[in-house]
Amino acid sequence: MSKTSRKTPIFLVSACLVGMKTRYDGGDSLREEIISLFDKGIVIPLCPEILGGLGIPRPKATIKDGRIINKEKKDVTYNFKKGAEEVLTFVKRINPDRIYLKEYSPSCGVKKTNINWEREKGKGITTKLLIENGYHNISGIE
Repeated sequence: MSKTSRKTPIFLVSACLVGMKTRYDGGDSLREEIISLFDKGIVIPLCPEILGGLGIPRPKATIKDGRIINKEKKDVTYNFKKGAEEVLTFVKRINPDRIYLKEYSPSCGVKKTNINWEREKGKGITTKLLIENGYHNISGIE
């Protein structure tokens, strides 16, 4: 079904933004502007890190030299890539009207992410993959 043939908009969002306890520290990043989307259409929460096989809580991670490394110095790039690919597969199926992702995440950062343990300009691995596949309807939420 194309966006033009459906009446109800679909929003894909980082799960933590709707209050789901999916952050690395077991917390959430609840944002009222995301909750208000429930009045406007269908909201689908996803967490690439969970889809990639990482648990809650999990060690904080950063982008370092093109890899994703956690605080325990373990390379979790595979998990982040797997999660990003799962999100892409889902996005291709549902073709959301808008995607809202959590800034500063090595997965979801849109304009800002975690690089070498600092908040830097850059994109997370999921955001990069979505853009590489033609999805530009992405907004970052701090």
